[in-house]
Amino acid sequence: MAVDMLFKENATWPELIKQIRIMSKADIFTAEKIALSHQGWRRRCNYWINHDRDCKKQAVWHIKHHGPNSLIAIVGEKLVITSPSIA
Repeated sequence: MAVDMLFKENATWPELIKQIRIMSKADIFTAEKIALSHQGWRRRCNYWINHDRDCKKQAVWHIKHHGPNSLIAIVGEKLVITSPSIA
């Protein structure tokens, strides 16, 4: 699938979400769920949201905006990607 190909090509997160949305005609939240269902992207994002200031800021916004449906959780002092359900 394109998600794996984009992972191997070291695409940026915005590029990935854009491509998923084009291919699946999904909204942003669904595209994020699809992206984070890929183990490599989930691992990479877990790193980014804890080590990159801009990513952390976006992650905190995501949590506030999506509340209990958020794809990110705060565990102790770390942000953690939850396992998204693509139902």
